[in-house]
Amino acid sequence: MKSEKALLRDEMKALRAGLADRGERDRLIFLNFFSLPEVAAGQTFFVYRSFGTEAGTSRILEELLRRGKRVYLPRVCGREMCAAAYTGQSLACGAFGIEEPAGEPYTGTFDVCVVPLLAADKRLCRLGYGGGYYDRFFAREESRSFRAGVCYDAQLINTIPAEEHDARLDALVTEARILRRGETEEP
Repeated sequence: MKSEKALLRDEMKALRAGLADRGERDRLIFLNFFSLPEVAAGQTFFVYRSFGTEAGTSRILEELLRRGKRVYLPRVCGREMCAAAYTGQSLACGAFGIEEPAGEPYTGTFDVCVVPLLAADKRLCRLGYGGGYYDRFFAREESRSFRAGVCYDAQLINTIPAEEHDARLDALVTEARILRRGETEEP
């Protein structure tokens, strides 16, 4: 029998796959993301490369590079996730069919981390894909970066069944709003 999280993952994948107007939604997410003061001030970014029906990050990546920011993408290294520099170069198909950069793993810190998710709640708990890669990555991160989840507004639900080891977000960016940790009202 599937766990509560596994059932929720299936439900949210189906919901996300059925969303229309993805291009317009991604454009609004892009605008909301770049309105964050942490993004304007940040110099070093760790950004997931969108895959399948995830909220698109291609425009975000292009704009960060255009602005001269240092950009890193995730790469699966066994059971861990590491970061590798991204400058717009060609990528290779890595674990789970997701494109990844080659090169030496980056061991420095990040100002902003852009995190994928299947669902999130107003406490800024996120439901990932179940591999624990981001939770382990954040647990060993030397300096705490600003963690922004990016998703479609339909992926915002009442409560995520979160566990103690689950890394929380500092902000959630959708096409309709930005939620920030510690704020009781929606902006």
